[in-house]
Amino acid sequence: MNQVRILVVDDNAMVRESYNELLRKRGYAVEQATDGEQALTVIGSKSIDLAIVDVMMPNMGGLELRQRLLDERPHVATILVTGQPDRVEGLVEDDPEFQSGRISILYKPIHPVKLLAEVDKHLGFAG
Repeated sequence: MNQVRILVVDDNAMVRESYNELLRKRGYAVEQATDGEQALTVIGSKSIDLAIVDVMMPNMGGLELRQRLLDERPHVATILVTGQPDRVEGLVEDDPEFQSGRISILYKPIHPVKLLAEVDKHLGFAG
């Protein structure tokens, strides 16, 4: 069985490293990107199962990246992360991808147990 590969996309290095450490301890392979543009480069060269994406980033933010993933790599599940709930207000109610469970939102600060539960849910593992 291939190792599950998760892409962490956040412009904050401390956040990326904390997610990286947590996910690697759980046995996941982790790739990192600092913004949406770099994430697309990584996804173009590696097989990714799940993307954990900050909404607010320079160059290409999480919402634009989410749309690009839906268009170009629809099999990649996405967890959007934000500290500003107003930036994603209305998305859950209006977007069929949220309704289907392929995309979800977590609000900062995120407890490690909550993040791992959400990852497991997206990857189909029992929490």
